[in-house]
Amino acid sequence: MLPADQYLRTENRIQMPPDSRDFTAEARISPAGNCHVWSGHLADGTRVFLKQYPETRSWLQEKQAIQQWLPHLSPELAHLPQILAEDPADRTLLLSTVPGDSVEQIWSRLEQHDDVMRSAGAFLRALHDLPFEDTDEMPLSESLPMRLESWIKNHENSLSEAEICTACKRVGDGTQFLGDTRVPCHNDFQPRNWLWNGSQIGVIDFEHAHANHPAFDWIRMETGIWLQQPRLRDRFIEGYGIAPAWGSARDAVGAIHAIGCIVWGTRHEDKSLVAAGRRILR
Repeated sequence: MLPADQYLRTENRIQMPPDSRDFTAEARISPAGNCHVWSGHLADGTRVFLKQYPETRSWLQEKQAIQQWLPHLSPELAHLPQILAEDPADRTLLLSTVPGDSVEQIWSRLEQHDDVMRSAGAFLRALHDLPFEDTDEMPLSESLPMRLESWIKNHENSLSEAEICTACKRVGDGTQFLGDTRVPCHNDFQPRNWLWNGSQIGVIDFEHAHANHPAFDWIRMETGIWLQQPRLRDRFIEGYGIAPAWGSARDAVGAIHAIGCIVWGTRHEDKSLVAAGRRILR
Protein backbone atom coordinates (compact mmCIF):
# COMPACT_ATOMS: atom_id res chain seq x y z
CA MET A 1 0.00 0.00 0.00
CA LEU A 2 1.17 3.54 -0.67
CA PRO A 3 2.30 5.91 2.08
CA ALA A 4 -0.43 8.17 3.43
CA ASP A 5 0.64 11.28 1.53
CA GLN A 6 0.41 9.42 -1.77
CA TYR A 7 -3.15 8.10 -1.50
CA LEU A 8 -4.43 10.99 -3.56
CA ARG A 9 -1.84 10.38 -6.24
CA THR A 10 -1.33 7.52 -8.70
CA GLU A 11 -4.80 8.00 -10.14
CA ASN A 12 -6.24 8.10 -6.59
CA ARG A 13 -6.33 4.30 -6.41
CA ILE A 14 -4.87 1.77 -4.01
CA GLN A 15 -5.36 -1.95 -3.55
CA MET A 16 -6.81 -3.10 -0.22
CA PRO A 17 -6.17 -6.57 1.18
CA PRO A 18 -7.48 -9.13 1.98
CA ASP A 19 -10.10 -9.18 -0.77
CA SER A 20 -8.54 -6.90 -3.39
CA ARG A 21 -11.21 -4.23 -3.18
CA ASP A 22 -10.21 -1.06 -5.00
CA PHE A 23 -10.47 2.10 -2.96
CA THR A 24 -10.72 5.45 -4.70
CA ALA A 25 -9.85 8.39 -2.46
CA GLU A 26 -11.90 11.54 -2.95
CA ALA A 27 -11.02 13.90 -0.12
CA ARG A 28 -8.86 14.18 2.97
CA ILE A 29 -11.01 14.85 6.03
CA SER A 30 -10.13 15.97 9.55
CA PRO A 31 -6.76 17.41 8.45
CA ALA A 32 -6.05 18.59 12.00
CA GLY A 33 -6.69 15.21 13.59
CA ASN A 34 -4.13 12.80 14.96
CA CYS A 35 -5.07 10.19 12.34
CA HIS A 36 -5.12 10.67 8.57
CA VAL A 37 -8.58 9.96 7.16
CA TRP A 38 -9.81 9.91 3.58
CA SER A 39 -13.35 9.55 2.31
CA GLY A 40 -13.87 7.60 -0.89
CA HIS A 41 -15.62 4.65 -2.47
CA LEU A 42 -15.03 1.06 -3.53
CA ALA A 43 -15.29 -0.22 -7.07
CA ASP A 44 -18.97 -1.03 -6.56
CA GLY A 45 -19.71 2.51 -5.37
CA THR A 46 -19.88 1.70 -1.65
CA ARG A 47 -18.94 4.73 0.45
CA VAL A 48 -16.06 4.05 2.85
CA PHE A 49 -13.31 5.71 4.87
CA LEU A 50 -9.62 4.93 4.85
CA LYS A 51 -7.89 5.67 8.14
CA GLN A 52 -4.17 5.66 8.83
CA TYR A 53 -2.83 5.79 12.38
CA PRO A 54 0.30 7.54 13.65
CA GLU A 55 1.37 4.59 15.76
CA THR A 56 0.69 0.89 16.11
CA ARG A 57 -0.98 1.33 19.49
CA SER A 58 -3.86 3.46 18.20
CA TRP A 59 -4.29 1.13 15.20
CA LEU A 60 -4.55 -1.87 17.50
CA GLN A 61 -6.89 -0.07 19.90
CA GLU A 62 -9.41 0.77 17.18
CA LYS A 63 -9.17 -2.79 15.84
CA GLN A 64 -9.77 -4.28 19.27
CA ALA A 65 -12.77 -2.08 19.99
CA ILE A 66 -14.45 -2.71 16.63
CA GLN A 67 -13.72 -6.42 16.39
CA GLN A 68 -13.87 -7.56 20.02
CA TRP A 69 -16.16 -5.14 21.87
CA LEU A 70 -18.70 -3.62 19.49
CA PRO A 71 -20.12 -6.90 18.10
CA HIS A 72 -21.43 -7.68 21.60
CA LEU A 73 -23.54 -4.50 21.72
CA SER A 74 -27.12 -4.37 20.51
CA PRO A 75 -27.43 -2.70 17.08
CA GLU A 76 -30.40 -0.83 18.51
CA LEU A 77 -28.04 1.17 20.76
CA ALA A 78 -25.97 2.86 18.07
CA HIS A 79 -24.74 2.77 14.51
CA LEU A 80 -21.11 1.63 14.62
CA PRO A 81 -18.25 1.23 12.12
CA GLN A 82 -17.05 -2.08 10.75
CA ILE A 83 -13.61 -3.00 9.46
CA LEU A 84 -13.73 -3.95 5.76
CA ALA A 85 -10.00 -4.46 5.26
CA GLU A 86 -6.69 -3.69 6.92
CA ASP A 87 -2.99 -3.27 6.22
CA PRO A 88 -0.73 -3.70 9.27
CA ALA A 89 2.35 -2.50 7.36
CA ASP A 90 0.84 0.94 6.78
CA ARG A 91 -1.30 0.89 9.94
CA THR A 92 -4.47 1.47 7.92
CA LEU A 93 -8.07 0.34 8.22
CA LEU A 94 -10.79 0.52 5.61
CA LEU A 95 -13.95 1.36 7.54
CA SER A 96 -17.63 1.32 6.71
CA THR A 97 -19.56 4.56 6.88
CA VAL A 98 -21.77 5.33 9.86
CA PRO A 99 -25.06 7.09 9.06
CA GLY A 100 -25.77 10.53 10.44
CA ASP A 101 -24.30 14.01 10.74
CA SER A 102 -21.64 15.15 13.19
CA VAL A 103 -23.43 16.10 16.41
CA GLU A 104 -20.80 18.76 17.08
CA GLN A 105 -21.40 20.40 13.72
CA ILE A 106 -25.21 20.33 13.81
CA TRP A 107 -25.61 21.03 17.54
CA SER A 108 -26.69 24.67 17.16
CA ARG A 109 -29.60 23.73 14.90
CA LEU A 110 -30.40 20.35 16.40
CA GLU A 111 -33.70 20.13 18.28
CA GLN A 112 -33.16 16.66 19.78
CA HIS A 113 -30.45 17.44 22.34
CA ASP A 114 -32.17 15.39 25.04
CA ASP A 115 -32.57 12.36 22.76
CA VAL A 116 -28.94 12.50 21.72
CA MET A 117 -27.77 12.63 25.34
CA ARG A 118 -29.99 9.75 26.42
CA SER A 119 -28.80 7.67 23.49
CA ALA A 120 -25.15 8.48 24.24
CA GLY A 121 -25.66 7.52 27.89
CA ALA A 122 -27.32 4.22 27.00
CA PHE A 123 -24.52 3.32 24.60
CA LEU A 124 -21.79 4.16 27.09
CA ARG A 125 -23.42 2.14 29.88
CA ALA A 126 -23.62 -0.89 27.58
CA LEU A 127 -19.96 -0.46 26.63
CA HIS A 128 -18.87 -0.18 30.25
CA ASP A 129 -20.97 -3.21 31.20
CA LEU A 130 -19.47 -5.55 28.62
CA PRO A 131 -18.02 -8.75 30.15
CA PHE A 132 -14.37 -7.94 30.61
CA GLU A 133 -11.43 -9.59 32.33
CA ASP A 134 -8.84 -7.09 33.52
CA THR A 135 -5.51 -8.86 33.18
CA ASP A 136 -3.46 -5.85 34.29
CA GLU A 137 -1.75 -6.78 37.53
CA MET A 138 -1.39 -3.12 38.57
CA PRO A 139 -4.54 -1.67 40.18
CA LEU A 140 -5.84 1.74 39.15
CA SER A 141 -4.79 3.13 42.52
CA GLU A 142 -1.18 2.62 41.41
CA SER A 143 -1.35 3.01 37.64
CA LEU A 144 -3.22 6.33 37.51
CA PRO A 145 -0.73 8.27 39.69
CA MET A 146 1.99 6.77 37.49
CA ARG A 147 0.15 7.99 34.41
CA LEU A 148 0.15 11.52 35.80
CA GLU A 149 3.83 11.20 36.67
CA SER A 150 4.60 10.14 33.10
CA TRP A 151 2.80 13.15 31.61
CA ILE A 152 4.67 15.48 33.96
CA LYS A 153 8.03 13.82 33.30
CA ASN A 154 7.63 14.34 29.56
CA HIS A 155 5.90 17.72 29.59
CA GLU A 156 8.71 19.50 27.69
CA ASN A 157 8.19 22.81 29.50
CA SER A 158 4.48 22.93 28.70
CA LEU A 159 3.41 22.88 32.36
CA SER A 160 3.82 25.49 35.06
CA GLU A 161 4.86 24.56 38.58
CA ALA A 162 1.41 25.64 39.80
CA GLU A 163 -0.32 23.31 37.34
CA ILE A 164 1.89 20.39 38.36
CA CYS A 165 1.27 21.10 42.04
CA THR A 166 -2.51 21.32 41.58
CA ALA A 167 -2.69 18.07 39.62
CA CYS A 168 -0.47 16.16 42.05
CA LYS A 169 -2.54 17.38 45.00
CA ARG A 170 -5.80 16.18 43.39
CA VAL A 171 -4.41 12.77 42.46
CA GLY A 172 -2.35 12.23 45.60
CA ASP A 173 -1.26 8.66 46.21
CA GLY A 174 -4.22 7.21 44.32
CA THR A 175 -6.14 5.91 47.34
CA GLN A 176 -9.38 7.40 45.99
CA PHE A 177 -9.22 4.75 43.25
CA LEU A 178 -9.03 1.80 45.64
CA GLY A 179 -11.62 -0.78 44.63
CA ASP A 180 -12.29 0.82 41.24
CA THR A 181 -11.84 -1.46 38.25
CA ARG A 182 -11.10 -0.99 34.56
CA VAL A 183 -13.86 -1.32 31.99
CA PRO A 184 -13.93 -1.03 28.18
CA CYS A 185 -13.73 2.71 27.44
CA HIS A 186 -13.90 4.89 24.35
CA ASN A 187 -11.66 7.50 26.02
CA ASP A 188 -12.67 10.33 23.66
CA PHE A 189 -16.41 10.21 24.23
CA GLN A 190 -17.87 13.57 23.24
CA PRO A 191 -20.18 15.12 20.60
CA ARG A 192 -17.46 15.42 17.97
CA ASN A 193 -17.31 11.61 17.86
CA TRP A 194 -21.08 11.15 17.73
CA LEU A 195 -23.32 11.15 14.67
CA TRP A 196 -27.09 11.63 14.61
CA ASN A 197 -29.46 10.56 11.86
CA GLY A 198 -32.63 11.90 13.47
CA SER A 199 -33.45 8.82 15.50
CA GLN A 200 -30.27 6.99 16.49
CA ILE A 201 -26.77 7.90 17.57
CA GLY A 202 -23.64 6.73 15.80
CA VAL A 203 -20.26 6.47 17.54
CA ILE A 204 -16.92 6.67 15.72
CA ASP A 205 -13.18 7.10 16.30
CA PHE A 206 -12.14 4.32 18.65
CA GLU A 207 -8.38 4.81 18.27
CA HIS A 208 -8.10 5.79 21.95
CA ALA A 209 -10.26 2.90 23.17
CA HIS A 210 -8.79 0.71 25.89
CA ALA A 211 -9.65 -0.54 29.35
CA ASN A 212 -9.67 2.39 31.74
CA HIS A 213 -11.41 3.97 34.70
CA PRO A 214 -14.97 4.72 33.47
CA ALA A 215 -14.74 8.35 34.62
CA PHE A 216 -12.43 9.02 31.67
CA ASP A 217 -15.47 8.54 29.40
CA TRP A 218 -17.37 11.26 31.30
CA ILE A 219 -14.65 13.83 31.79
CA ARG A 220 -14.81 15.58 28.39
CA MET A 221 -18.53 16.22 28.86
CA GLU A 222 -18.18 17.12 32.55
CA THR A 223 -15.62 19.78 31.62
CA GLY A 224 -17.21 20.76 28.31
CA ILE A 225 -20.78 20.75 27.08
CA TRP A 226 -22.35 20.08 30.49
CA LEU A 227 -20.79 23.24 31.91
CA GLN A 228 -22.85 25.32 29.50
CA GLN A 229 -25.96 23.14 29.68
CA PRO A 230 -26.04 21.28 33.03
CA ARG A 231 -29.46 19.74 32.39
CA LEU A 232 -27.91 17.64 29.62
CA ARG A 233 -26.00 15.73 32.28
CA ASP A 234 -29.33 14.63 33.73
CA ARG A 235 -30.51 13.46 30.31
CA PHE A 236 -27.27 11.52 29.87
CA ILE A 237 -27.71 9.88 33.27
CA GLU A 238 -31.23 8.86 32.30
CA GLY A 239 -29.72 6.89 29.43
CA TYR A 240 -26.80 5.59 31.50
CA GLY A 241 -29.20 4.45 34.19
CA ILE A 242 -27.21 5.54 37.24
CA ALA A 243 -25.32 8.57 38.53
CA PRO A 244 -21.81 7.29 39.31
CA ALA A 245 -20.60 7.95 42.85
CA TRP A 246 -16.93 8.52 42.13
CA GLY A 247 -16.37 11.27 44.68
CA SER A 248 -12.80 12.56 44.72
CA ALA A 249 -11.88 10.06 41.99
CA ARG A 250 -13.72 12.32 39.53
CA ASP A 251 -11.51 15.30 40.41
CA ALA A 252 -8.39 13.12 40.19
CA VAL A 253 -9.37 11.85 36.75
CA GLY A 254 -10.05 15.45 35.74
CA ALA A 255 -6.55 16.45 36.82
CA ILE A 256 -4.90 13.64 34.86
CA HIS A 257 -7.01 14.49 31.84
CA ALA A 258 -6.14 18.20 32.16
CA ILE A 259 -2.40 17.57 32.32
CA GLY A 260 -2.67 15.27 29.31
CA CYS A 261 -4.57 17.97 27.39
CA ILE A 262 -1.91 20.58 28.11
CA VAL A 263 1.06 18.38 27.27
CA TRP A 264 -0.44 16.71 24.19
CA GLY A 265 -2.03 19.95 23.01
CA THR A 266 1.25 21.84 23.29
CA ARG A 267 3.11 19.08 21.47
CA HIS A 268 0.60 19.11 18.60
CA GLU A 269 -0.05 22.88 18.60
CA ASP A 270 -3.68 22.46 19.61
CA LYS A 271 -4.32 25.69 21.50
CA SER A 272 -7.97 24.90 22.26
CA LEU A 273 -7.00 21.65 23.97
CA VAL A 274 -4.32 23.39 26.02
CA ALA A 275 -6.84 26.03 27.09
CA ALA A 276 -9.35 23.35 28.07
CA GLY A 277 -6.78 21.61 30.24
CA ARG A 278 -5.85 24.82 32.01
CA ARG A 279 -9.50 25.65 32.70
CA ILE A 280 -9.90 22.32 34.50
CA LEU A 281 -6.95 23.02 36.79
CA ARG A 282 -8.13 26.45 37.91
